[in-house]
Amino acid sequence: MRIDGARVLLTGGSRGIGRALAEGLLRAGARVVISGRNAETLDAVAEALRSQGEIVGVGGDVGADADAAAMVAAAAEGFGGLDLVVNNAAILTTPTPIVRTSPETWRAVLDANVVGTANVIRHALPVMEASGGGAIVNVSSTWGRSAASGVAPYCASKFAVEALTQSLAQELPAGIVTVAVNPGVINTEMLATAFQSDVSMYTSPEALVPAWLSLFEQLDASWNGRSVDL
Repeated sequence: MRIDGARVLLTGGSRGIGRALAEGLLRAGARVVISGRNAETLDAVAEALRSQGEIVGVGGDVGADADAAAMVAAAAEGFGGLDLVVNNAAILTTPTPIVRTSPETWRAVLDANVVGTANVIRHALPVMEASGGGAIVNVSSTWGRSAASGVAPYCASKFAVEALTQSLAQELPAGIVTVAVNPGVINTEMLATAFQSDVSMYTSPEALVPAWLSLFEQLDASWNGRSVDL
């Protein structure tokens, strides 16, 4: 697909992978709606990136259906359609054994990482179909293919994202493609906060932007349903 001129919805766009990718998409000529749960941070990012291109910030939680609908509507109404959705919003909590992981933690992680992804897809698909097609990119993880101790909710959520992508691929109308993408271990605030450790040895989100853009440009029907390492 062509990035220059593309109308994009990028969830979790106020920090980490999302913020870096938002800037990269803008520089490549895309028009971008970013979402995030912290409205103040989101507004600051949108303002900082506005010199790079057309960007709109929509606060909200993808796990809340009405918020997900508002994010899609912002792209549909502001840009006249939607060509690319990047489901990046996610939660990673402090490593905890399963027997000490609370029901509230399970709900929070699954609501954001799985239900939120499904919410955005449900609202975005009709808009994308009316727009003539496009791509839905679901951000997965190494922990969406193999598990580790202490992070069961996150692992379960990313395994679910992989399965959701495969199921979605079998339901999509012609002209729309979906993939799950594993970016690897990335130096993000989310990772550092969850593990309370220095993660500067890992790849920065900015370093991966060219790989993301290259992937988007290559997406066509032959990629549908694939699980991709960035």
